[in-house]
Amino acid sequence: MRVAILADIHGNLPACEAVLEDIARVAPDYVVAAGDLALRGAHPRETVELLFDRCDAVLMGNTDCYLAGHYLGGAYRERDHWKTELLQWTRDQLGEPWLKRLGAMPFSVRYSPRRGQDLFVCHANPRNLEDSLDPTLDENTVRRYFQNLDAAACAFGHLHFPYRRRVGRLLIADVASAGIPRDGDLRPAYGVFTFTPKGWRVQIRRVRYPVRKATQALTARRVPGGPLLIHKLVEARYRHHKALMEAARRHSGLPPPGPVLRPPPGANIPHRPTPLEMPAVEPPLLLKQAVGDEDHAAPAEDEPTPLSTVQDLDG
Repeated sequence: MRVAILADIHGNLPACEAVLEDIARVAPDYVVAAGDLALRGAHPRETVELLFDRCDAVLMGNTDCYLAGHYLGGAYRERDHWKTELLQWTRDQLGEPWLKRLGAMPFSVRYSPRRGQDLFVCHANPRNLEDSLDPTLDENTVRRYFQNLDAAACAFGHLHFPYRRRVGRLLIADVASAGIPRDGDLRPAYGVFTFTPKGWRVQIRRVRYPVRKATQALTARRVPGGPLLIHKLVEARYRHHKALMEAARRHSGLPPPGPVLRPPPGANIPHRPTPLEMPAVEPPLLLKQAVGDEDHAAPAEDEPTPLSTVQDLDG
């Protein structure tokens, strides 16, 4: 059995299309969209329609709850004006029938290739829609989220930072994000779980797509908060990126990053600031420096997915 799981698409239609195209090449038995389908992107309705058409299961995410009118305990309360406007704009784009469908989505889904070997899929964790399973969390904290979960593997998203980890005998993996990655890589991520005679294994796949098309749509469609959304999309990382990366590599059995090689004292090497060192730069310029032209961001249609874009993590 093979199950492809994409999560946290957030209305990024070009990224969603690229991921689904790659999934078609993989040809899994099942495709699951694990929540956060529409909010924060320029094409919420088109993205939701595509996911419902192409996926075998579509699950609830926290932002889907917000759109449906259930605020939980989360961030989209009326304390940030642009977030309130974005929420209403997205609701208007979706329309009442789709909002009702989002509000009726299930919390989780299971796949059972063999007794006692279930794959459990949810948005954030098996308990709720809002707590992130950060790779820096200690073992005891993580275990509490999986108490009494009768499964051999668990796939989720929410953090937008793909990694895999063992919790006792349970294999867990964050497979997101297929719309707004935050692990320093602009390419959307999704996961493929394959059941083998030795149990479940997970593969994190990365897909290139026309980033500029996504950012231009945020501007052209006058999405509330557009400049900040563009900045987050091309920044593609958290402030505590280094700690997350070190923890993710440790859980995956990879060595820590090597030492940074610095020039000898007195060497006259000009410093070219990176986009992340230039917070005042306007988003369009930030995008140009981060991803170059659209042709570079999107390979030709007949170009196979290079092996370098695939990170295979055995569990």
